[in-house]
Amino acid sequence: MFARQDERDAIAKIARELNVPFFGLFLIADLRTRQERIEHRINDASDATRAVAQEQERYDLGMLDWAQVDASGTPEATLARSQSLLQMGQ
Repeated sequence: MFARQDERDAIAKIARELNVPFFGLFLIADLRTRQERIEHRINDASDATRAVAQEQERYDLGMLDWAQVDASGTPEATLARSQSLLQMGQ
């Protein structure tokens, strides 16, 4: 999830060390949307529960220097937004 600043810094550092491009995307959606998705999942790899989503509301994200993507819509809309941001970041 890369919710902590040190996690985001670490992955960016690895990219720099490997001399590969890196552009971080941070997907965001409101609590209600996330909890509804959790309730409707079937055979999903995620172990998140409604309680986990609620706990995430209390996370201190630190300085969020990754591009934020509105993920409250359809997966297709989220993909389109992400692709657009990646193209602009190149």
